[in-house]
Amino acid sequence: MKKIISKLVLYWDEEKSLSTMLWLLLLFIFVFVPLVRPEGTGGIIIRIVYSLMLFTGIFSVSRRKKTLVIASIFAIVAMIANWLAEFETGRFIMIANDFSALLFNLFFAIAILIKTFKPGEITFRRIEGSIVVYLLAGLMFTYAYHAIYLISGPEAFNNIGGPVLKHFLYYSFVTLTTVGYGDITPVSPVARSLANLESLIGQLYPAILIARLVSMEFESSTRRKEKK
Repeated sequence: MKKIISKLVLYWDEEKSLSTMLWLLLLFIFVFVPLVRPEGTGGIIIRIVYSLMLFTGIFSVSRRKKTLVIASIFAIVAMIANWLAEFETGRFIMIANDFSALLFNLFFAIAILIKTFKPGEITFRRIEGSIVVYLLAGLMFTYAYHAIYLISGPEAFNNIGGPVLKHFLYYSFVTLTTVGYGDITPVSPVARSLANLESLIGQLYPAILIARLVSMEFESSTRRKEKK
């Protein structure tokens, strides 16, 4: 058992684990949540995939004791709230699930950013890591919008179609990418403020990311030439 755990820790600490994280997120965001019915077996499958994502977050920071403790607390709370929401659909449980998921994804995104922009060669894996952070940003706002709907009521959004996570996921990524179809619109001041913030992040993050990766690659290539 210890060997298995140590192998998992070693794998998730390496850059190649960013590819696995990316595929898990892509499946969760673009396949399971929008296409699988949330009732019955479908809901359990979605929660299992989400739990796997939580475990990857823990393993990815397991070599840093301080961050491991924080990540474990967030992940355990998020996992408990997520599975409670399967059996108890009360408003309080659903809001607790949203906030715990938001906090974990925020911490996870910061950990991935640190891994992506640490000193060293710029590889394809690091580019995948930057995409992981972008997708996590969309997920964070998804849970934030869902919580606003539960707290403020249906009047917080126009044409959202009820407190179903896939509707907020769709709206979040439409806002993040600044596509803005206009079929769903924020109404409450908090929802509008968050939508503005997300669209700003959607514009600035790729620009800053590209500039940073280019500068790191330039520094890396300069060092390689000096060594020669």
